[in-house]
This record gives sequence, structure tokens and C-alpha cells, in this order.
Amino acid sequence: MTNTCLELAVFKVRDAEKARVARRFAQQTVRHYEGFIAWTAYEAIEDKGLFADIVLWKNLQSAKAAADRLMKDPALADVLAEIDGILTLSHFAPDQAVEAACVAA
Repeated sequence: MTNTCLELAVFKVRDAEKARVARRFAQQTVRHYEGFIAWTAYEAIEDKGLFADIVLWKNLQSAKAAADRLMKDPALADVLAEIDGILTLSHFAPDQAVEAACVAA
């Protein structure tokens, strides 16, 4: 069983190209945050200004601490400036019942 935390952020950006560059830089910065495991970045196929990030953290506490740090980190000002609205920012835990069933199978 695991206590990892999946963070899902879906957001609009002002300028897709600038946001891509800023997000790549943000990934290089955030990967050094405590509890970081992985970050996968997506873009909507039909809406070039719609992005989604899936970030895996060691636990919910790490995810929340990273969010606080990210908002204050001057190195991430460019990526924050490109966000034009957050559609969702949610945290998910593994479904332990499904995970247990898969291990037992």
C-alpha cells in the first residue's frame, strides 16, 4: 500500500509558447522540492491555451508544502504569470481497495 498523492491541475494560459518555456523551467525547479516524485505535463489537443499537469508527491503534506513554496518562489514567477485561470487543482490518493485487489490477483 502507498500513501502517494497525485496532484491534478488543469488551467488556462495566456500565451501557450511562453507558458511551455516557463513550465519546463518550473519542472526543473520543483523536482528539487521535498517529496517530489514526478511531473507529467499535458496540453489540450483542441484548445491550445489549456494545460494539465499531473504531479506525483510522496504524500499530501509534501504536495501542500510545495504549493506554499511555489507561490513564494521567485524562480517560478514566470510560470505563475502565464496562468490565466485554474479550472481545477485537486489531490488524489490511491484507491486502496482496488490496489489491494490487484496485488491479490
